[in-house]
Amino acid sequence: MEVKLSSFIFKRQNIRDSAGDISFYKVWIDKWEEEREPVDVNSLILHLVANYSPEVEEKLLGSRRGLVDIPVDMLVSKSVIDVLNGTKFILNLTLPRKALTSKHLNALKELFGYYQDNGFLFSIHKRLLSSNREVFNTFSEYITYVYSEDEPVHLEGKLTIGCSESLDVEGFDFFCEGEYEDVLIINSLKHMQGAVSRLISMLSEEASVDSLTQTIKGDPALVTKLLQYVNSPLFPHRKEIESIKNAINYLGLENLKKFLIAVWMSQFFGQDPSFIEFIRKMLSNAFLLESFSKNLQGIPKDELFFVGLFYKMPSAFGVRPEVFFNSMQLPEEIKNLYGDKRLEPYLKLIDLMDGGEVYEFAKTLGIDKEELEEHINYAQESVKTFLA
Repeated sequence: MEVKLSSFIFKRQNIRDSAGDISFYKVWIDKWEEEREPVDVNSLILHLVANYSPEVEEKLLGSRRGLVDIPVDMLVSKSVIDVLNGTKFILNLTLPRKALTSKHLNALKELFGYYQDNGFLFSIHKRLLSSNREVFNTFSEYITYVYSEDEPVHLEGKLTIGCSESLDVEGFDFFCEGEYEDVLIINSLKHMQGAVSRLISMLSEEASVDSLTQTIKGDPALVTKLLQYVNSPLFPHRKEIESIKNAINYLGLENLKKFLIAVWMSQFFGQDPSFIEFIRKMLSNAFLLESFSKNLQGIPKDELFFVGLFYKMPSAFGVRPEVFFNSMQLPEEIKNLYGDKRLEPYLKLIDLMDGGEVYEFAKTLGIDKEELEEHINYAQESVKTFLA
């Protein structure tokens, strides 16, 4: 799977009311490399969330709202949308990436009210309205606007937005006007710095339990997740753990690192099935490399875990390794391991995992088929436990 994240140019287009005044902006993002390359509508919201911050919001929107396209089924990725300030966005519901299931619709019934309470407004794209009227009929009370690229669609109580280059603005309450304006360039992966690298760095620098406790306490959501995790059936103990410090002491620093990675992944990727598979693959690589710690004596298991986790990410995110590692602000000891000759054959083994030649290559490392399968089983079972 390929996940495209790089550097981006944030753009906006004026959306004016019938009197000609700017009411809000339409938000778009282009990839910023040698040549601009527009992002796919299905990933637009992910790129926005990945690079979102109050500072970006202020520069991009000022005092107005921004209209951003989002496949309707992606609304179920609540942890992704929660990153945005709802009072600043209108979510324009577009065609789903795959056919909507009853499971999606049931989840949306619970989430629309939640999003509305958090300030979001909703628009429905004409194409979604035409292909899946059930979405509108079921959630009409939450939808304020109808978006069209040709003639207006008039529905009782709904406002119309028209956007296209050759649009006849007659009959629309709002219309897009002029070219997109470049607002700012963002280096991607910024979202990772706050969620992962700061805490990983603290752990790699052998920070005290007290300092880790204070850092975690600064994020109430993280506190809740950590206590839920340590009190889950994965960790049988007689008495419920109620303090962050006791949770850290119980887990140990190695398991704490892995927990933080899991939280980061779940917050960024949500429960989108396509990204769950990506997460599963990256974790499998991490546990597999960790399992070779006996073969790679002198390299700590947790460092092997993170090398395995991040090894394939630069190519998956579509960026050069040095750009990725700098964006992640990985500790130097982990970055240095990527050039360590001792790891090269084991990283190549990871590259070969999807092909039959992996067993032949493993023999050159002195690992027979039975032993390799033990390593693979360890990784698979660890991923199951980790994602539980």
